[in-house]
Amino acid sequence: MFAFAKRMFRDKYKSFIVYSLGAVGFVEMYIALFPAIRQQSVQIDQMLKSFPPELFKAMNMDPSTLSFSTLESYLSTEYMSFLWPILAIVFAISVANYISANEIDKGTIETLISLPTSRIRIFAERYLMGLLLIVGFCVISMLGAIPFAILHDTSFVLSNFVTAAVGSFLFIWAIYSLAVLSSVVFSEKGKASMATSGILILMYVINIISSLNANLKDIRYFSFFNYFNGSELLAKNVYPDYILLAFGGFAVISTIIAAIWFNQRDLSV
Repeated sequence: MFAFAKRMFRDKYKSFIVYSLGAVGFVEMYIALFPAIRQQSVQIDQMLKSFPPELFKAMNMDPSTLSFSTLESYLSTEYMSFLWPILAIVFAISVANYISANEIDKGTIETLISLPTSRIRIFAERYLMGLLLIVGFCVISMLGAIPFAILHDTSFVLSNFVTAAVGSFLFIWAIYSLAVLSSVVFSEKGKASMATSGILILMYVINIISSLNANLKDIRYFSFFNYFNGSELLAKNVYPDYILLAFGGFAVISTIIAAIWFNQRDLSV
């Protein structure tokens, strides 16, 4: 039972460990540096205020939370604004490609679908196992900061990190589902990865343009990065508007399309 999920776990758990430990390692580095940085927080805050607000909006940062006086605001700027999204996106794409594109690339997909079971079961077990790996990554990469904060005698607000973990999962769930759709549409892992990456880059550009041009501000609703804001999640402990509808709705719809596509397409090419 759950043979396809177990096989996926055996093949991907090393990647899960590497990415999770990598994220935790960066968190430890940032927290270890925080006491020294906090001593100079006043000077740093004054320097940050001298930059134009549009610069931070283009980087998906909230200028009102750009402060290094608390651990939450510090990590939301240093960790969640750039490093964490990159790690999470690369991990999600690598997991998603395993569902179909990787098997076609290696020439093992025909053996897989020849087994006495339905394609939908294969897809569902692999998709759910990938989702569990992503949940684990989000929990470790976000809540993993708590032990290090205690170790370095740094105060923290637990509820902020829980909110950040939930919001981060919704963000990466949507990206994972997009990558899964690319995985079943394309027959090569490279093309599937490029398709997902290209869409995400376009979304990022859309978010930047909408923040710089008031006449185009409404196009931000077509970008994932409009609904994922580390400053709001971790520093303010609030969820961005429509985050559940945008990410959850997209994830469900794209997953249904991917399942239908996987069930009906010719997987021999």
